[in-house]
This record gives sequence, C-alpha cells and structure tokens, in this order.
Amino acid sequence: MPTITRCRVRQLRRDAGSDTVSLAILMPVALLLILSVVQAGLAWHTRTVLAEAAQSGVAAGRVHASTASQTQHAALSFIHRAGTGLITRPAADADIETTTIEVTVTGTAPRVLPVPGLDLRLTQGARAPRERFTTPQRDRS
Repeated sequence: MPTITRCRVRQLRRDAGSDTVSLAILMPVALLLILSVVQAGLAWHTRTVLAEAAQSGVAAGRVHASTASQTQHAALSFIHRAGTGLITRPAADADIETTTIEVTVTGTAPRVLPVPGLDLRLTQGARAPRERFTTPQRDRS
C-alpha cells in the first residue's frame, strides 16, 4: 500500500475548505438561473392569459349592438377566472368602430426575482371584424 508523502499531506491541508467556498460562490448563481427560468415562465403564462382575454373580449364585442363596457367586462372576467392570483392590475380597453373591434388588455406578471424596479407589465391585443346585418342584393337585369 503506497504511503502518502509529506508534500501530498500539505497539499490536502491547503485545499481544505475550497469546496465550501466554491459552493458558496456557485450556489447564488445557480439559484439566480433557476429563478430566472421561473420568472420567464410566469411572464409567458401572463402573456398567454392576456392574449386569450383579448380574444374573449373581441368575441363578446363582435355581436351586433354590443357596447365597450360589455367587451371590457368579458375580457376582465376571463382574466379573473384564468389568472386568479397571478395577474395583478388588469385593465382592458375596447375600441369599437362600425366595421371592426379592437380589444387591448394589460396586466402585471408576478415577480419572483427580488430585483427592484422589475415590473413586467404586459399588453396583448386582438382585432376582428364586427358582425352586421346585410341584405342580399338583387340582380337588376
């Protein structure tokens, strides 16, 4: 069995605790990377819910004789059902014209990273033609 030389023993003593220091340096970096992935996932989820809320508002506003308040209520109702506890400060805006309707929905994604000033305010919109009654044109020949 080989014996450990004095030089090797000194080297092992000098390296004692280096793993702890390495872990203390790398662990916050690893934690930051993991939390960044979670933050990105929550922002993506918020964006998706806002896009669907805008579509819901457009669907409610396309109906003949619908109002902007009905459209906004439909969009906000979707956010409250699908984004309960996640999306804060939701707001909806509807622009109803004679032939088109456009709904813009905004909301704030939850913050996981403790970075001051990190406020992920996201906006999504949807636009579609409005339903309207038309009469068939007769052939005037």
